[in-house]
Parts: sequence; structure tokens; C-alpha cells
Amino acid sequence: MTQAWVIATITWLAVISPGADFAVVSRNSSLFGQGAGLASSVGIASGCFVHVAYAILGLALISQYVPEFFEYVRIVGAGYLLYLGLTMVRSKPIQVNARDGSDNQLTNWRYFGMGLLTNSLNPKTSLFVISLYSQVIGPDTSLEAKLLWGAFIAASHLLWFSAVSMFMSAPAIRMRILSNQRAFNVGIGLVLLLLGCFLLLKNDLGV
Repeated sequence: MTQAWVIATITWLAVISPGADFAVVSRNSSLFGQGAGLASSVGIASGCFVHVAYAILGLALISQYVPEFFEYVRIVGAGYLLYLGLTMVRSKPIQVNARDGSDNQLTNWRYFGMGLLTNSLNPKTSLFVISLYSQVIGPDTSLEAKLLWGAFIAASHLLWFSAVSMFMSAPAIRMRILSNQRAFNVGIGLVLLLLGCFLLLKNDLGV
């Protein structure tokens, strides 16, 4: 029971900490509606299973012998965040109906893919999941239990970001954001650019 509470607490603290996932869901929900936000949330939750696969398949051990593994993840993830950030900064205001999400310019599958890539290429999530599996859940835990904890991690992400999506797509909040699209896009874009730069320069900064 104590182990379960520890895992649950660590997971929820990691889930609610601000980052690229939060920025992507917030923007997609507020600009394109609840459907886009929920699709992004499902993509983020699905991305968690990529990291769970790392842990269960023992890639934590591989990373000890192939240190470049996380370097590749870090560089690709940083590049994707920089791409997203630049796209958002350069995006133009759109004409949408603040009451619903029927005005989506992209399909929900595209938003799903955006969430999936944002999470699965996030080295912060990789390190969190692998550390959780190697130090708390432990190698002696049964495969069934490991899969259940993976489902819990994914479900936690889905619940939290679905709530964020519903909040950000509420008519009053969405209308206010839509009336200030340019500033909102630039703000979210700059956050993603800063996160991407931080990941790219992480080793050079000594952190």
C-alpha cells in the first residue's frame, strides 16, 4: 500500500508540472475547441506507453551501455519543440466560432499526433518513467503489475489533460483567448521555444 501511494504521488506531481504537454493542450483547446484538446490529451496519454515500453523492455539498462540513447531523444525532442514553437509564433489569427470545436482546421487525428509526438519525444517523461520503474516499482515486479502501473500513468495524464482541455475550451475563457490570439500564440510559442532551447543546451549549461 505504501508503495502504491508513493507511485501515485510521484506520478501526479510529474503529470501536473507545467511543460510542453500543458502548452500544447492549452493552445489546441482554446483555439480549436474541446475536441482538439481531448484528441491531444489522448495522444499524450498514448505517448506514455512509449516510455513504459522503454522501462519494461529494459532500455534503462541499454542506456547505461549506450549513453547516446537519451542524447538522441533529447535532440529530436528539442527539435520538435523548436518547430512547434516557431510555427505557433508565426501563425496568423484564425476566424473561429468560440461556441464549439466544429471549426477545427486540422483533423482530430492531427491533434492526436501532435500530443503523441510531444510526449513521446519528451526526455523529461522518459527519465521520470524509467526512474519510477527502476527505483520504485522495481525489476522483481510482475509483468502484469508493470503493465497496470503503465496504464495508471497513461490514465493520469489523460484525466489531467482532459480537465485542462475542458477548462481552456470553456466558452468564456475561450472567447477571451480568441480575442487575443496573436499574443496567446506568441506566448505559447515562446514557452515551447524556451523549452526546446533548454533541452538543446542542457549539457552545455551543466544541468
